[in-house]
Amino acid sequence: MTVGSTVISGLRARRWLVPALLTLAVAGCQNETETVAPTDTSYYQPEVGQFRIYEVTDTLWNNYVRQPQPRFQFRERVEEKFTDASGRTAYRVVRARRNSPTDAWRDDSVLVVSPSATNVLVTRNNRRTVELVYPVRTGYYWNLNAFNEQNPVDKADAHYKQVEAPFTTTSAAGQTTTYPKTVMTGLRETDAEDGGEYINAFYYFRNRQVYAAGVGPVYRSRRRFIYCPPGNCVPDPTRPFTGSTRTEVLIESGR
Repeated sequence: MTVGSTVISGLRARRWLVPALLTLAVAGCQNETETVAPTDTSYYQPEVGQFRIYEVTDTLWNNYVRQPQPRFQFRERVEEKFTDASGRTAYRVVRARRNSPTDAWRDDSVLVVSPSATNVLVTRNNRRTVELVYPVRTGYYWNLNAFNEQNPVDKADAHYKQVEAPFTTTSAAGQTTTYPKTVMTGLRETDAEDGGEYINAFYYFRNRQVYAAGVGPVYRSRRRFIYCPPGNCVPDPTRPFTGSTRTEVLIESGR
């Protein structure tokens, strides 16, 4: 064989070798690719016609005296689907109130819920907040007020306290419901002036919300106590000087 024919044969071998190597490389990359599970966004997914009824329990404290308030009910009904000014899909939710199950519903306020593949935004009283961030992860922090002026841009105060865990609610009438898969959100335990949760011997603030997969918000709880009047005092965590609590428990939902 001449030198020229040897070179040509070598070039032809390389032409077949390179594609073969590329095929093997691509196959190797494909074998190493991990399957990513789809993000579960069903924790707060409104639909037109959907409604939820909550039992609401309020308690006040004034000058160390506990003052339970009459219970009432809230109904949140999804009335309309639309596209908001930013181009996001949004839902208008009308909240109505009644003092007893036999009373007629009276409209109380309007919420706008805007879910997406990355987060859920809720607008109340012209203030938009980031209620959930996807995918849900234990201990993950985000800026609750990223879309309003209440927080600095780089603040991260809301977080997941519990992820994909069961949660049981109990109404005042003894109705018990267990949700097998839920997430619980709260605020960072930090100085109260920063808008987060704060717990010490003199002051207590806590905010919790629980969302069940395929259901939506099933529980809301807010606590705020001041244990001492102005001046000197030995605080007693069992006797708030002033304070308030509100608990909302889902008791019925449907379409």
